[in-house]
Amino acid sequence: MSSNIPRNSGPGGTVLCEHCSTRGRCLFSVLSLPNNDHFRSFVRERAVGVGETLEAEGSLGQTLGVIKVGLLRGVRGHPGEDGKSVLLMGKGRLVGFTLPFGQAALLSLVAITPTRVCEVDIRVVRDLAMPHEPFQQAIYGAIAGFVGTMADWSRLLREDSYLVKVGAALRLIAAEEGSPSFRIPSHTELANVLGARRETVARHIAILIDKGLFRKIDRWHGVLTADRSAWQRAGAARS
Repeated sequence: MSSNIPRNSGPGGTVLCEHCSTRGRCLFSVLSLPNNDHFRSFVRERAVGVGETLEAEGSLGQTLGVIKVGLLRGVRGHPGEDGKSVLLMGKGRLVGFTLPFGQAALLSLVAITPTRVCEVDIRVVRDLAMPHEPFQQAIYGAIAGFVGTMADWSRLLREDSYLVKVGAALRLIAAEEGSPSFRIPSHTELANVLGARRETVARHIAILIDKGLFRKIDRWHGVLTADRSAWQRAGAARS
């Protein structure tokens, strides 16, 4: 490793991978590199506030990150235009996955719930991790998963039923959490990514609750209460 790579300093805390609920999805913890302990010594964890931008489209950032907790919206835009939300992504997804290959960010990523991310300097990634095939294969797999997630969100825009759109969006968020229960993003955020009005999202969430397909735990959290076929039957009935 190059001797001029500094250890991470400043805001951030010690990373305790052995006790992390995202461990099974984390690029930094599932690998077994020859110098794994040394690599992990450079990883730091930091809190990200709602509305904070973790990555800007077209930029070349300084770190590769893994989302530990929280939900981000991916925004894609064109010069001189307001960006459009194209997907939501959460636990285990990568922030800055283009950087090890020297490419600019594809999307802007903005936190829409309280978020924590584990990060490591991109120079450390290139020097300590990228030379090893297991890490290369893992990052390729993470990129493939991201592309699949983007395709899933894109497909929702072509659904005729808003009940199906909203229900499928909630299932995708649950998949990001890895659990049927999850923190619900604001109706405005869901509306933006679905190309709908906030009132439309609120109304169809209420319908899902009335049908017993979704249950609110509290103001911020909900849980899916039915399998995929039940959601599809409900959507067909409303078409």
